[in-house]
Amino acid sequence: MALQTITPEHRSLSQISIYVPDYLAGAKVDANVKESIGEANFSQWLDLDHFLVQLWESRSVRPNVIRAAVGRGMRDCIGSLLPEITKRGMIDLVDWYAS
Repeated sequence: MALQTITPEHRSLSQISIYVPDYLAGAKVDANVKESIGEANFSQWLDLDHFLVQLWESRSVRPNVIRAAVGRGMRDCIGSLLPEITKRGMIDLVDWYAS
């Protein structure tokens, strides 16, 4: 919700970092992610994905997605939660231990 308060006056905004908690690494991928984290949470992630696409298209702000857990499970989970920005290659994955 806080990201939706960004206005044209925020011209200096150049980066957004999103922390993905490690418990999501255990979430099942694809259709089961919604079931694993709950419909309301899943819907909020998809809303965030949509907003980040708009932010990228209007301001070229590329989000960093910081993941606490590494591995294919976490990468696949992020792809399910943020499908559009992942598909378009608009995110940089940053490992928590490397930040």
